Amino acid sequence: MRKKSTAVVLAAAMAASVFSMCGTGFATENSGDEVENFNATGYPIVNEPITLKVMFGIRDVDSMIDPSEMPAVQRLEEETGIKLEWEVVKGSDWSTKLNLMFASGEYPDIILSPNPTVDTEEYGVTQQLLIPLNDDLTSKYMPNYTERRAAEDEDPCVGLKKSDGNIYSIGYLVGQNIDTNAHFFMNQDWMDRLGLETPDNVDELLNVLRKFKSEDADGDGDPNNEIPLEMGVDAAFYGVRYLLPLFGIPCSPDKWIYMDDDKNVQFTPTQEGFRKCMEWLHTCYEEGLVDPEIISQDINTVEAKLKEGNAGFFTAWRLKAMGFDDGVMKTCTLYTPVSSDDYPVSMYRYIERAKEGAYITIANQYVPQSLRLLDAMLDTDMMYSLYYGEEDADDGTGWKNDDNGKITVLNNGSVDVKNFLDCNTLFFGPGKYLDSVFNWPEQRIEKMDYCKAYDEAGIIQKYSDDYLDLAPLTSQQISDLSLKETDINNAVSENMATFITEGVTDDSWNNFVSLFDGMDVASYVKTYQDAIDTMDLK
Repeated sequence: MRKKSTAVVLAAAMAASVFSMCGTGFATENSGDEVENFNATGYPIVNEPITLKVMFGIRDVDSMIDPSEMPAVQRLEEETGIKLEWEVVKGSDWSTKLNLMFASGEYPDIILSPNPTVDTEEYGVTQQLLIPLNDDLTSKYMPNYTERRAAEDEDPCVGLKKSDGNIYSIGYLVGQNIDTNAHFFMNQDWMDRLGLETPDNVDELLNVLRKFKSEDADGDGDPNNEIPLEMGVDAAFYGVRYLLPLFGIPCSPDKWIYMDDDKNVQFTPTQEGFRKCMEWLHTCYEEGLVDPEIISQDINTVEAKLKEGNAGFFTAWRLKAMGFDDGVMKTCTLYTPVSSDDYPVSMYRYIERAKEGAYITIANQYVPQSLRLLDAMLDTDMMYSLYYGEEDADDGTGWKNDDNGKITVLNNGSVDVKNFLDCNTLFFGPGKYLDSVFNWPEQRIEKMDYCKAYDEAGIIQKYSDDYLDLAPLTSQQISDLSLKETDINNAVSENMATFITEGVTDDSWNNFVSLFDGMDVASYVKTYQDAIDTMDLK
């Protein structure tokens, strides 16, 4: 790895707006100097070969050959004239090795790691060990990246901006063309067998669940073996938080706050809709309408039961290509609730947002060359080869072009040791771009159709809770909020279990609400609100 020079250290201390490299071939934007050994367009990127050191983070589950021996990587080096030296780091070792690397003063030129990512607030904003990669640089040296961003209705990279107003990463995005996460599913076979009409609201849904329970919905002669409502308190997409939209609360997947239609941050557990949901679930629990193991079961247990096909109603990401393909997928269909003043419905809005994928450190003396290299990784054929394997591969990996010039992925995940970078590579595919070059697999189309149905029904929230994760917060704020969120999560989970099994009284509800006063939830909400207010949300 490269040792940071005095010139680089001085450059790191400069204001971020004029931050630039003082190493070989890269001068400040306004100096008028030309970049040496560099071709702004076409290949190769450099006339004389250079070597860049890459720290490469991968998932623990991935096994692969040395990246330098991969066919796509070798083509990339040949086309660009840039040789890459790789340090491969498993996810379980990532934090330790990353911290040691930054503490050592010897940095790689590029950090490539969408899985896991780098703390850019700490190493970019605070320590200034990463170079700001703002639009003035990426628009100049990364045409693939820039054009795909510009084609979207909303910039998918809006969340990459940090608390100082700079961007320290190149975005990573595998788009899906969807706008909500979990959906509701109803056992249509049971509905048809009992001659039931689709319920519009939670009161009508409760009566349907009662029919499932009492009238032998599966027709096997045993009226006691059906599970009308299948879920767990905290079981990912099968968890209670994904039922809350039926009560007007578009609950964030990982926080107990949400954004209302006026861009105000609301604390979920103290809302009236949250209490109504708990009361409704207690009725289900008391009447035996919900799985009696709702309090204890996790995602794996729920999926195993859904695979048995004996559930009447549940929440899930989709039906196909899930852990229960041979079960409820055969009998269940999408349920679309009706929103009204008396029964408001507000589904969580999912936005296609890029996460951080690649970084350039202050030791890098070839910033324009590096940015063009990263953009070369995003050339369509190269990007798919790095992610899925070679075109027309016959080893269970890779991809092919159809007669219309669109890509069909052949990769079936059957290879133990990969000769491609897999999902650890830099991939930037927003929805509109993917739509133009990619044949969506069947399960993706299914999900898109579900989202379209909910969108047309007008039941998806206005402002996405994803903005709470994208809000520009300092490292200290993130640390403080994380501690509070742990306490909040524990309190909510514990009390949800009690509410569901024992019911909700005015006294128990008031005691629950008062818990959060001692946690200073007001300042917690205000911190997020202040950050949201700095964002230009339309």
